[in-house]
Order: sequence, then structure tokens, then C-alpha cells
Amino acid sequence: MASALITLLTLATLLPLFSSVLVILFGRRRLPGNKTAIFATGVMGVSCVLSLLAMILWFTTDGTPAVWNIPWIPIPGLEAKWLYLGVLVDGLTIAMMVMVTLISTLVHTYSIGYMHGDKRFERFFAYLSLFTFSMLGIVTANSIMQLFVFWELVGLTSYLLIGFWFEKRGPQQACKKAFVMNRIGDAGFLIGFGILFTQLGGNMLLPGGEGAMEGHPSMFGALAEMLKVQGFTINGPDAPGWLTLAGIGLFCGAIGKSAQFPLHTWLPDAMEGPTPVSSIVHSATMVAAGVFLTARIYPILTPDAHLFISTIGLITLIMAACMALVMTDIKRVLAYSTLSQLGYMILALGTGNYIYALYHLFTHAFFKCCLFQCAGSVIHGAHHQQDMRYYGGLKDKMPKTALAYFICTLAIAGASIPIVNVGISGFYSKDGILAGAWNYGQGFGMLFFWGPLLVAYLTAFYMARSFALTFLGKPRDQHLYDHAHEAPNTMVVPQLILAVIAVISVPIFIWYGLIKQTHAHMTAAIEKFSGTGAAWVQSGAEVVAGEHHIHGPLLFGFAWILAIGGGIWFYKDGMARAEKVVKIPGVNLLYKWAHNKFYFDALYDVFTVNLGKTVAGIANLFDKIIVDGLVNLAGLLTKMWANVTGRVDNKYVDGAVNGAAEFAYNSGSMLRSSQAGRVRAYVLTLLTIAALAMIAVMVVVMVTKT
Repeated sequence: MASALITLLTLATLLPLFSSVLVILFGRRRLPGNKTAIFATGVMGVSCVLSLLAMILWFTTDGTPAVWNIPWIPIPGLEAKWLYLGVLVDGLTIAMMVMVTLISTLVHTYSIGYMHGDKRFERFFAYLSLFTFSMLGIVTANSIMQLFVFWELVGLTSYLLIGFWFEKRGPQQACKKAFVMNRIGDAGFLIGFGILFTQLGGNMLLPGGEGAMEGHPSMFGALAEMLKVQGFTINGPDAPGWLTLAGIGLFCGAIGKSAQFPLHTWLPDAMEGPTPVSSIVHSATMVAAGVFLTARIYPILTPDAHLFISTIGLITLIMAACMALVMTDIKRVLAYSTLSQLGYMILALGTGNYIYALYHLFTHAFFKCCLFQCAGSVIHGAHHQQDMRYYGGLKDKMPKTALAYFICTLAIAGASIPIVNVGISGFYSKDGILAGAWNYGQGFGMLFFWGPLLVAYLTAFYMARSFALTFLGKPRDQHLYDHAHEAPNTMVVPQLILAVIAVISVPIFIWYGLIKQTHAHMTAAIEKFSGTGAAWVQSGAEVVAGEHHIHGPLLFGFAWILAIGGGIWFYKDGMARAEKVVKIPGVNLLYKWAHNKFYFDALYDVFTVNLGKTVAGIANLFDKIIVDGLVNLAGLLTKMWANVTGRVDNKYVDGAVNGAAEFAYNSGSMLRSSQAGRVRAYVLTLLTIAALAMIAVMVVVMVTKT
């Protein structure tokens, strides 16, 4: 049974890669136009079916995690130690696989209508399939190392998709910003990875239920055993500092991918990409990867790491909600809404509320994907106008889109029936997060409850605001209204399917069951290795038991009605009422801060971009004045020395050589004159020399005798 699960999920993961490669190689030539889209969507649908079969198979077994490991990279200096390549299957893997493949299939379908006529139509589907493959690789990864490989591939493919319309200035800047800011977070990921790698001797297998990896203990198992021998506990006050740093370091990767404070500014700018990209990035893939990573490393997080994570989540969800309140671009409202909801998930993981953090990840994925697709349909029907101030009354022109948008507005607002606490999917997940935050602590710790509770009402208000400005009231741009139209069925049908999933809670409770099962295995592993209960989730103990109880139902049960009603009334006739409120002293200042995104982009421009340019300018001047000056001075001195040595060489060395040559030449000329080539002259000369020699001898003899 385990091998069947592994086979199904491996095939489901590889199929999008297969589709992407075929489309890149043969798409434009063999599968032009819609044929490419139909092929890629069909392959993605098969991947979804395989994931659903794996889920059905999982529920027919005892739910024990299954792992397939093969040696991948040997670790130098450690005998029989390897980094492993493989697949990890547990409840969380199954749930994420179904969610990612289902949403990706619907996004592929939606893209057929939205991207129709684009000059790089085939390439878009290749990138989209590759992006899905990258996310599925993260989901099925059996080790931190393998997860990091796909983690970086997600970053690369998101760069390609966000910057798909690279001929425009906006996408150019947005994709670079996303890529660079994610690399900053990934630097922390690598630091945390390095600490664990050093401490554990290279054992990077992810926690997935002890006993499932026979002969290959998980990272968590090895860590718990090591700390037990040393007298430490993972979740106690005596947890070693290096473990806290490792957990925070790995979480920094999640800060980048899930766009948490302070690396959050790339996500709203990513709206420059095509709307199908926004719908999948903001729901099931890239931003979900950070939450998924935090869930995977959850057992090794110390109390201090939990506090750090909770604080980051709290800041993000409050700050992003404030910005969503004042934006007028429909996609940016949804983008900041995504930031805020991701803050909820991170906060829940920090407060020990593992189950509801992931539960909200799944519920949010469906209704946020639907909201972005609805926004894309509005933009498509309004001839690419994204400013809500020019909309109004579009419910008459786009009734199906308006219905889907309103349903998902209720879902993200946590709509429920007051007092009895029965609602649609978003209510249950958000309710659980708030209950866990209530249990997290008293005193200062209650900020982790009151902050998200307030934002729950702000969420309902700003989503009602976006709905009212877009679909209600009278048209504010008659020309736009007259030419607006409902989107084609390839775009509308995925929206309606997602809206239905956002309403009914039964499919969502499947995810809840899968996560709860994974949580039970994880808790059992803690008890096995530490000999104690799961102290690290005591703050959410009541929530883990499956109780939905918000303290003060009047605050939550009725407030969403008031918030949505107030938002609709306030904005159904446009921005007139809001403009009057904004002029109130004090409110104007808050509005200015939120509208300018709390000046984070300005701060980054000053302290990062401009500082970088300044340093580059100084380095350039240093290079030109000092480095180039020294080089040029050395060149000048060398040239002067070369001139001196050249003159010495020309005048003396060459003079001596040339003089010797001239002497040899002249001597040769003199000797050459005696060589006329006449035999009689040679004989006469010889006789003359002989006579002179005899005379000389006679003279010498005579002198000697005398």
C-alpha cells in the first residue's frame, strides 16, 4: 500500500514537468494555440486525479507515513552517510498534493480564456506547469536538502511568471524585486540548514512519523535523541540557543516566500504579472510554501522561536489589513489581503496551533484563488482597468462573477450564523486560530488574540468595500460600463467551482482530518523521544481537541455582519463618504501612512537601493581616482623608463653592435678587393711574399752574425 501511494504521488509530481518540457520543445510547432493549453490542462487534470486516488487510498489504510529514500549525495568525512533523495507521504503531503493540483488545474483552465491571443501563449503554459511541478516537489520532499532544491526552483519559475510580460517596465521591476527579496530570506534558510547539518552530521530527513523510515531516522528523531543524551529538551526552557537560531534561520526562508514582515513588499508588486499567475501564487503555491516549510520544521521550534514567529505573523496581519483598507487597485487589495491571511497562518503556527494554521491555509487557498480569478474577469471585461474608482454597477454586466466574488467575500470574512457558530469554511479555520491565540497567554500575550480579532473585522470591511466599489451602485465610468462584459466560460466555470468549495465545509474537513492525523503522528513521535507530552502545543490543546469556541461570540458572531454591511453602505456609491472621513485630522495621517504602504518601499529605496547606488558610486570614484590612478601612474612610469632604456639601447647598445658590424663590413670590403679571381695575380703575389720572406730571413741572419 505504501509503495502504491509513493508511486501515485511521484507520477502526480512528475507529470507537470513532462508537460512543461513537451510544450517548450514542441508546443508552437506541433500543438499551436489552444491545443497547447488543452494538453497542459489535461496533464494537470491527470495529476489531480492521481492525487485524489492517493487520498482515497490513504483513508483506506491506517494512515502511517510512508517514505522512499535513495542515496543521493555522499557526505565527505562520514562513512555510510548520505543526503537522501526520495518521497515523504503523510497526511499533510496528501492534503497539499490534492489542493495544489486541483487549484492548478482550475488555473490552467482559467488561463485558456484569460491568455487567449497572447503572443507567448504556449510559453505561458510551459512556465505554469513547471511552476506547479516545483511546488509539488516541495510538498513531497523527504529532506530539507531536497526541499531547498525545489524551493529555489519555485523562486526561479515565479520570476519567469511574474515577469512574463517583460517588455513592460512594471513586470521587469516586480520579478527582480521578488527574486532578490526571496534570496534574502533564503540566506537565513541556508544558515539554519548549516547549523542543523553541522549538529546532526548531515541527517536532514524531514520528520514524518518515526518508524516509517526504518534504518533512516528522521532529523527530528536524531535531534531528540541527541538532546536527550545531553540533558536538553526541544521545547523546554533549557533548549539550546543554536536550536533556536536554526529554527529562526529556516523560518527566514518562509518570511521571504510567504512575504512576511519585513520582506513583504514583493508580493503586492507581483500583481504586475498575468492574473492567473496572481491567483496561483497567492493561493496554492509560492506563498503557501513558506507556511508549509514552517509546518514541516514545527517539531524542532523552541519556545523562543515560537514567540519570534508569532510576533512576525501578528505584525504582518495587522499592517497588511491596514494597507488593504485604502488601496484602490482591485488586485492590490487582494494582494494585501493575502499578506494579512498569511499572517494569520504564521501567527497560528507560532502560538502552537498547528492544525488550524494549515486548515486556514487550505480554506484560504480556494477562496483567494477564486477572488483573484474574479478580479481577473473584471479586469478582462473592463478592458484592463484595475482602479475600482472607475467601476460600479458591474453586477448587472457580470452577474456570475459578482456572485462568486460575494460568496468568497463571505468566506474570507468568516461568515457564520451568530450564537450557534455555524458557518462556511473560512469561519472554522479563523475561529480555530483565534481560539488558539486566546490560549497562548495572558497579559502581554493577549495581543496575539486581540490583534487578529480586530483584523477579522477589518477583513470583512475591506472585502465588502472592494465588492461594493466594483459591483454595486451606479456606473462611475459610463464608457467602461457600456463595454464591460461577462468573461468566457473557461474563466467563469473555475470561479464558480472554487466558490462552491468555499461554501461547503465537508471537503475542507477532509483536509482537517488529514492534518489532524499528521499532528497525531508528530505528537506520538515527541512522546517517544522525549518521554513527555507535547508541551510545545499545550497552548493550543483545546483547539487540537477540535473545539470551535471563540470567547465572546457577540464580538465575532455579529461583527462580520456589521463589518460587511458597513462596508457595503459606505462604498456602494463610490468614494465620496470615504473622502470626507479621510479629511478628519488624525485619520488623514493614518490614511497617508497606509496609502504609502507605511513607507517600507521608500525605506528600502533609501537604505538599500539608494545606499547601494551610493556605495557603487563611491566604489566607482575610488576605482577611477585611486585604482585607475595607480594603474595609470604605473603605466606612465613604465613608459618613461621604457623611453630611457630605449634611448640607451638605440645609442649605446645598438651603436656598439652597429659599429662592430660596420668594422666587419669595411674589413671585408678591403679583403674583398684583393680577391680579384686572377690566377696570375695570385702567383705573382705569392712569389712576391716568398721573396720578401727570403730577404727578411737573410737580413736576420746577417744581423745575427754581425
